[in-house]
Amino acid sequence: MNGKPGTKKAATLLALAIFLLVTLACGSSKDPALVVTSAPSTDSEEVAQAPTAIPQQIYKIGDVIQFDDRVLIVLGWENVPAGENVVPDEGQKFVAVELIIVNDSSSAASIAPLWQMNLKDDTAQKYNVNIKASIAMDSASLRGELAPGEKVRGKVGFQVPQNAQGLQFIFDANAFVTGKAIVNFGAEPITVAPPANIAGETLQETYHVGDVIALGTTRLTINEVSYPAGDQAIKPDPGNKFLVVDLTIENQSAEAISISTLLQMSLKDADSQKYEIDLMAAMASGGNSPDGELAPGEKLRGQVGFQVPENGSGYVFVFEVDLWSTGKIFVALP
Repeated sequence: MNGKPGTKKAATLLALAIFLLVTLACGSSKDPALVVTSAPSTDSEEVAQAPTAIPQQIYKIGDVIQFDDRVLIVLGWENVPAGENVVPDEGQKFVAVELIIVNDSSSAASIAPLWQMNLKDDTAQKYNVNIKASIAMDSASLRGELAPGEKVRGKVGFQVPQNAQGLQFIFDANAFVTGKAIVNFGAEPITVAPPANIAGETLQETYHVGDVIALGTTRLTINEVSYPAGDQAIKPDPGNKFLVVDLTIENQSAEAISISTLLQMSLKDADSQKYEIDLMAAMASGGNSPDGELAPGEKLRGQVGFQVPENGSGYVFVFEVDLWSTGKIFVALP
């Protein structure tokens, strides 16, 4: 969805290794519990899930799964066509899983797909989140911090054999304690609508363009929002548009801080769908990103771009203030 996958995604994935050092969440997690089920089991499902010596709770697409400190919904899965610059290995295919996650706690939590999410097939073979699949599906990564009560929607990508059967999505709620959900895919790709309301989701404090927002010793101001059309060489994908945020960041601490637009800035829409930085959009604006070190007392202005659906609405700019601690700012965009 967001621009040329070979540029934006490659930069994001190179930075991901650094980010993983700080994405393991605080808080605890216990065994999950089913809150809402999407449909009763069929006879064939019951046979496939016959009890073993240690029975497991198996969930379905659309089930609302409650952990001790977060809520998970697997909205569906799909086979992903090869990307413009990336194809699956021989005999393999790309699979994307769409998720909603809500932080149902009073403290910040983090999502780290590489640590917390994988697939299994009917032979119990495990498949980890795949970099090439993530590039091909061209969707924002779910990794990052979730504020208390925050909801995020997005996709994770995997590479599996073309003839893989009985796929299941596995979610480890927390890397440090127990709590795991297993979700059956079913035989054919499927997507369901999310519920209108999810327990634990709360409205985030949202600021406006022009507000000077303080979080700790960092000050953020969104100066303006523009929608550059681009040109023949730099233009959004069909059905999309560029959205560029002009912002100012000020470091009021006694120590230098680092700003990474790829790791600290994102966009969400009215459905909590996440969008990452789009380098083509930033180029279309003619601006410069505010990446780098800010000395004590230094102020820096720059532009960050995104690619979003033409008919989208309710966009909110999200800024994770510090890579090494918690704290987020949400700014509603016109």
